[in-house]
Amino acid sequence: MKKFLLSFALMNTVLLLCGCWDRYEIEERANILALSIDIADEGDDIVMHEVTHAKGEFPVTEDQVVYKMTAQLAVPGKVMLGPSGGETNSEETDWLLVAYGYSMKDALSNLQQELAERIYLGHIQIIVVSDKIAKSGLKDIMDFLRRDFEVRRTSWLMVTEGDAQEILKATPPVQTVPSLYLASTLQDAVRYGKLPSEYLGKIWIDFSDIGVDAMVPLVKSKGDHILVDGLAYFRGYKMVGKLSPTETGAVLALQGENPAGYTNVVKPENQKGVYLVKPLRRKSKISIDLVNGQPKVSIHMKIEGFIEEELYTKDLNEKKLEEIEKTISKFGEKSLLALMKKLQEDESDPLGLGAMVRAYYPKYWNEKVKDNEGWYKVYKDLDITIHLDYKIRRTGLEWG
Repeated sequence: MKKFLLSFALMNTVLLLCGCWDRYEIEERANILALSIDIADEGDDIVMHEVTHAKGEFPVTEDQVVYKMTAQLAVPGKVMLGPSGGETNSEETDWLLVAYGYSMKDALSNLQQELAERIYLGHIQIIVVSDKIAKSGLKDIMDFLRRDFEVRRTSWLMVTEGDAQEILKATPPVQTVPSLYLASTLQDAVRYGKLPSEYLGKIWIDFSDIGVDAMVPLVKSKGDHILVDGLAYFRGYKMVGKLSPTETGAVLALQGENPAGYTNVVKPENQKGVYLVKPLRRKSKISIDLVNGQPKVSIHMKIEGFIEEELYTKDLNEKKLEEIEKTISKFGEKSLLALMKKLQEDESDPLGLGAMVRAYYPKYWNEKVKDNEGWYKVYKDLDITIHLDYKIRRTGLEWG
């Protein structure tokens, strides 16, 4: 019995010793930090190696496209792990490689054929797709990324107008790793109230959830850096429109997100002055009721702000302050309703009103709506009212 127990203990010990059997060292990895995905043009020098299929044997459909994938790889020994220093710049720390394929995996397989090290996606920071691909649909791309367990859910997905590869060519002088700077640009935009926290994992949830549509950060290349240009909004997996930075701030206000990152210009009626007002705190309550068998949405918002700048006049008083509050409340309601009308016309529901209807009135949903397509028909003519109460709490030092 003692021999049996000893043998059993030794066998269990041996099993514990083989926990690192599938490891491979960091210098054996081709660490991809960023990916851009475009549709290949006819003028591109398209080369596809016979890796996943023989030449001419891929089952191409009528609407089949060829993906142009650009990968930004970290150059071993050049990436600064601590505070940057020395003469190393961002152009020396990354390596851009281009591969083509009929799918994401096909393109990565062709890229792997040109590398000695094994491709590793665990350090990927950003994934950029062109608006041309986004408008045609991201379902295949999202399917591949979700299946790959190495891809981090905290990575950023971005849409850009034109060539997505241009985003990866940005070489900011303030950071030795370009993709880290580009990712931190979006992280800081969320921190300062310029963007919602739409990470890759959150976008996957929105794509999958019933009654919710996704929003993806929209960026533009500015040479050595990028411009946060608002949001791209989707109907299902297809991009159907974009929101300017001002409209992005309005969406964040409807969601009641804080802090507020965008200043508003106010011109009260019958006044010479123009005022720049910055929100401080926002609250939003969305209520949904069934009226005569149809859903009705009421959005009540409270915003507190302060005056950042006063132009053309310096005679602010209590009466004028009240008029500014009335003007910005009235103008805000009008702008927010116009934004909601725009989203309704494009049949995109990034606020998730459909999910609320499905949660609060399941019987109505199951009998009248049933699925996303049914919801879009209801959503397009949905009765939405917005009430905004804007209060200015601070006016600066010259008036009190």
